[in-house]
Amino acid sequence: MKLKQFFSRISYAIIPFIIFAIILFLTFFGVEQLYNAGLINASQYHITTIDSYIPLVPWFIYIYYLTFPLGIILFFYLAYTNKKAFYNLYITLVICFIMSGLIYIFAETILTKPDFEPQSFTDKLVVFTWGSTSPVNNFPSQHCFMAFAIIIGCITANGSGNDRKMSKIFIYIAIVLSIMVCMSTVFTKQHYFLDILGSFDIMLIVYPIVRVCGTGDKLIKFEEKRKERKKLKKIEKNLNREK
Repeated sequence: MKLKQFFSRISYAIIPFIIFAIILFLTFFGVEQLYNAGLINASQYHITTIDSYIPLVPWFIYIYYLTFPLGIILFFYLAYTNKKAFYNLYITLVICFIMSGLIYIFAETILTKPDFEPQSFTDKLVVFTWGSTSPVNNFPSQHCFMAFAIIIGCITANGSGNDRKMSKIFIYIAIVLSIMVCMSTVFTKQHYFLDILGSFDIMLIVYPIVRVCGTGDKLIKFEEKRKERKKLKKIEKNLNREK
């Protein structure tokens, strides 16, 4: 019964999740195909001094791959605990990912991988990851967008007057892993340090605007009105049948 109630409470987040998945696919893989087809030019921007001091740490690749599974868990967990916080974060992510896609199209950057001879399975996984996509779509980092979104979701989940609470253990673990995800992007040489800063700056601007505009409350009211209209139509339909 509890499981049924859980899925009932997060059902409203399924369509937003599908929409976000499509946006993610288009803004990353879609733009990548444009680059591979020669329709987009990429310029290599300079590595910062900080990047020259960051070594390749292969085991961080496992943290790197945790990004989106952890993001999916947070996505639906937040949908279950705090609808307003969910909608605010969801709209923020949609805006940030669309912005990243536009930046990739009009100001694409390319990243040079270091010379590296793989020895262990972990090393080979790093090299496989490097070769799985083109070395573009770097600034800003979509992995870091997800990591920052997880942190924001954890911080805002247990708002005042909210009857359902997110587990504090989950919050602590998710925040630590999200910080490590940002670290993993540079320690696996998938991004430069500026890519992290770019993601942070964009989300730092977009999220407060979304929240101040009352986006979460507006979407909740829209959803309630839609449900009310649906109920009225059902009642009218039943009355017409009785006639």
